[in-house]
Amino acid sequence: MTEALFPLDAALIADQARARGAHRPDVGSQWRLSEIQIANWGTFDSDIHRIPVSHRGHLITGPSGSGKSSLLDGIAAVLTPDKWLRFNVAAQTAGSRVDQRSLVSYVRGAWTRTADSDEDRVVSKYLRPRATWSGIVLRYDNGSDRPLTLARLFFLKGSSTTAADLADVCLLERAGLDLADLQQYARTGLETRRLKADHPEAVITSNGMHAKFYARMRKVFGMASDAALQLLHKTQSAKSLDSLDRLFRDHMLEVPNTFALADTAVSEFGDLKDAHDHVVELRRQRDHLLQLRDAATRYDSAHEAEAQAVALNDALLPFQKRRELDVLRTELSARSRDLVELEVAADRAKRDYDTAVDDYDLARRATLELGGAEAEHLQQRIATAETERRAVADRWAGLERRLEQAGIDHAPTSAAEFAALQEQIAAALDDDSESGPSHADHDRFSTARRRVRDLEAEIDSLRKSGSTVPGSLLEIRRELAEGTGLSEKALPFAAELIEVDPAHAQWTGAIERVLRPFALTVLVRQENLGAVRSWVDAHRVRGRLVFEEIPAKAPKPRPASSEKSLVNKIDVAESGFGEWVRSALSERFDVACVDRPDDLDDYARAVTLAGQIKSSRTRYEKDDRRRIDDRSNWVLGNRDAKLDALIDSLRDAQTELAAAEEIVRAATAETALANRRKGILAGIREQSWRDIDTAGAEAAITALEKQLSDLEAADGDLQQAIGAERRARAAKESAEAQTRDADYALRRANEQISDLRADIDRLTEDIDAGRILEVDPALADALDARFGKVEGSIGRETLAEAGQQVSQTLQAEKDRAQAAASEAGQAVTRLAAEFKAAWPSVAVQLTAEVADRHDYLVMLDEIEAHGLPDHENRFRDLLRERSRDLIGELLNEIYAASHEIEDRVAPINSSLLRSRFDEGRYLRLKVKTRRSETVNAFIADLRRIVGGGWNEDDSETAEERYATLAEVMRRFASSEHVDRVWRTQCLDTRLHVSFLAEEIDDHGRAHATYDSGAAMSGGQQQKLVIFCLAAALRYQLADPDEAISKYGTIILDEAFDKADARYTRMALDVFLEFGFHMVLATPQKLLQTIEPYVGAATSIENPSRQKTLASTMVWETGDGIGDD
Repeated sequence: MTEALFPLDAALIADQARARGAHRPDVGSQWRLSEIQIANWGTFDSDIHRIPVSHRGHLITGPSGSGKSSLLDGIAAVLTPDKWLRFNVAAQTAGSRVDQRSLVSYVRGAWTRTADSDEDRVVSKYLRPRATWSGIVLRYDNGSDRPLTLARLFFLKGSSTTAADLADVCLLERAGLDLADLQQYARTGLETRRLKADHPEAVITSNGMHAKFYARMRKVFGMASDAALQLLHKTQSAKSLDSLDRLFRDHMLEVPNTFALADTAVSEFGDLKDAHDHVVELRRQRDHLLQLRDAATRYDSAHEAEAQAVALNDALLPFQKRRELDVLRTELSARSRDLVELEVAADRAKRDYDTAVDDYDLARRATLELGGAEAEHLQQRIATAETERRAVADRWAGLERRLEQAGIDHAPTSAAEFAALQEQIAAALDDDSESGPSHADHDRFSTARRRVRDLEAEIDSLRKSGSTVPGSLLEIRRELAEGTGLSEKALPFAAELIEVDPAHAQWTGAIERVLRPFALTVLVRQENLGAVRSWVDAHRVRGRLVFEEIPAKAPKPRPASSEKSLVNKIDVAESGFGEWVRSALSERFDVACVDRPDDLDDYARAVTLAGQIKSSRTRYEKDDRRRIDDRSNWVLGNRDAKLDALIDSLRDAQTELAAAEEIVRAATAETALANRRKGILAGIREQSWRDIDTAGAEAAITALEKQLSDLEAADGDLQQAIGAERRARAAKESAEAQTRDADYALRRANEQISDLRADIDRLTEDIDAGRILEVDPALADALDARFGKVEGSIGRETLAEAGQQVSQTLQAEKDRAQAAASEAGQAVTRLAAEFKAAWPSVAVQLTAEVADRHDYLVMLDEIEAHGLPDHENRFRDLLRERSRDLIGELLNEIYAASHEIEDRVAPINSSLLRSRFDEGRYLRLKVKTRRSETVNAFIADLRRIVGGGWNEDDSETAEERYATLAEVMRRFASSEHVDRVWRTQCLDTRLHVSFLAEEIDDHGRAHATYDSGAAMSGGQQQKLVIFCLAAALRYQLADPDEAISKYGTIILDEAFDKADARYTRMALDVFLEFGFHMVLATPQKLLQTIEPYVGAATSIENPSRQKTLASTMVWETGDGIGDD
């Protein structure tokens, strides 16, 4: 079997080995692995497998999947602390998934993975599914002392596959122990106490607490720190290294502390985030309450203005009465002064009249004595004709006025014109044509008036209720709530819970058309349904009422069928009904919102922006009885927007009403005018020409005056006497008129004075009796100022009119104040409700009513005075502390990383100086800082966070610092791939540097510099990297003064699987030159190249995939040639 497994020429191998041995360094008493014993580990099943390891070097080979890596992982499970233990790392390529291997999978014997149909997942199949044990023994020799045994035993109970149920024991003893002897302590469970009792000199640790075990092992092997164990484990997977950067970043440098600092920063950032969130919340509360304060101020001011207007209006009548009393007294005083002058004037007029009467009597007697009787008779006839002429003139003037009123501009001046006028009047009176407003005019007026009333009712309902639902339905709900004893909030309309997302506001009209029937549905909880149905059945509902039962547990909403679904464009308020409404919308109204009519074909149910609805595969509907953009008819969403739309509609309706009313008024006025004209014309028709013949009346007077003139011309003395009499009569008549006027003025003045005194007595009595109330001086001053603004001086006659004007002004001010108070009160209620909804715990004791506004303002004062400043100060303090402590430390760690790496490289340089890299040349490593733009940007962010003067920070600066810090923390904590990559780039300081290698001579002069091997050939690159790895291993494993380390076994998994023979020999030469004992695992490649460097080979096979077979051939022991 050996020949089949190893088809090699043993003699040739031995010759090559002797040739190589001439160049091997003297390893002295170096500890080297001499035997591996393993049982129940992976596919090393049932038996105890013993594999001797050549002191010269050992090769483990076999096909992929045979168990080579399992064997090496067993060695690692003993040599490596669990915190660093990674299995089968060499087989993991860049970007591949993490391997499924673990201590539990090895102990259980996982050998394949199959699909579990019951659990719908892929599961592992185990060789040892029941309680089982595992064991690994590593024996080391140094050629001079007692052998050293390192062992690790495991036990896993039942069928458990959890790491917590895995028990283990580690053992170190200076003796050659056998796994066959140790298995008794593990087969049925770990017997740690008995094991310790039977091996008192051994170091035995258990259950994962193995620090003492590894400390003693390092002491025996001469290792200074745990880092040596970590590097040995990393070296196991260090295949195909081709650059210094990979060597140091992946295999020599530990994960930097920056990751831990970042994790700490993220964990401690919570306090700062909470503080900032609290500040943000307080600012939001403050800003919201500032709006509420403004509304409350407007509300209080409006109420104060209303109260002032009411108080002034209440005081107006008593003020006006008292003002009237003052005016009466002032007027009485003036009238009393005027009365004296009137009395004097009356006496004078009486004396003048008496004198004129005496003069007239004398002149009359003189005329009669001269025969003037006939002349007197003519004079009397002339006087009568004068009276008639004046009457005719008055009748003609009246006719002219009435003709003007009837629309006839020219009054008749002759009998012919009067006759023509009578014919015209007769024709007008016989015209029976209809006039006045038409039926259409009245209908238009009635419709416009009804529209205004409806809109006013809608606006009043919206302002009072805050609901966008039509007032008629709100009245039905109010009656229903009163009748059933439920609150109106327990009977919401769906519309009150639904609002179109502002981001999709252009779809509101179309969504209204789809959802309107549902929106106007009353939602009734299951437990209230009976009472509601009974009331509805027993009462006449004035309108159409739709209500729907809401179950106690609402079904979950269904996912929308497309991203264009109407469901994605609306928001539903959080309430006890919200979940059911969302479910109902998703089930009944999963309607696609499409931009073009042609897109309707793509969906079973859809609606266009213009409001065309497709309700099934074949049915379409579009209802344009109302404009789709008529917000006054919308019932969904924003109350203020609907109120504005209703007010706009009311304004338009009022304009239409005014126009219709004007048409009716004008037509009615025209009818009235026509009727009045007919009445006037009918009166004119009853007159005769003689009644208005002014020319005839003048002619009669002229004839009589001629007769008198002829009579006077016949007698000169009589003419003189008549002239004297005429003058005396005129003087008497003038004096009589003056006397009459003076008497009338005196009588009138006395009457007015009497009236004034009566009014003064009445007002004084009312004041004394308390019927006219006292007026507050401040109110009196305010009213006095308002009366003073009325144009013109205010007297007794104009006082009432001035008071009416003031009253109207006060009423208008009161109405405006009431409207302003209503608007401000609604704003207060809305803002208070929004505040309670956003911060229920803060306002738990408050209601969303106007009455609680002052309590909200007290809360605002507290926030502004203490809450917000205190929390802002705490936030800034925390920001300063966290930035300084966390980010500052992280920034310092990043800056110091390159120097720390240089310190780590320095001992390796010392180790490199102990071995020549080439003839007369040594290697010296240098560290070069190379940060990417991403890292530089990250550092700039950190500097912005910690930089600058903190004492002068204002809120804006602190917010900017916090925003930067919060974004950094978010990316630190993110699980998104792009953020994880960014986090690694920024925090892994190993990536911030690159490694250079210089070839130097014995005097330290550099002759060549290699940038991570980039300027060398492939073989030189690999030699450079392997040389540095070997130097690093020697540094970790050997004392500074020792050329050869006390521990020598180096394990390489899948060694040189992608390398050629030349590189393989070069790498092995380097390791041998540094005095290391090589245990190599390779998948049947480069065997003839490797075999001269080893003294034995183990072939691993697993033909059944369930049991690994191992066979070893030894051709050279420690000092000579041997057989298998």
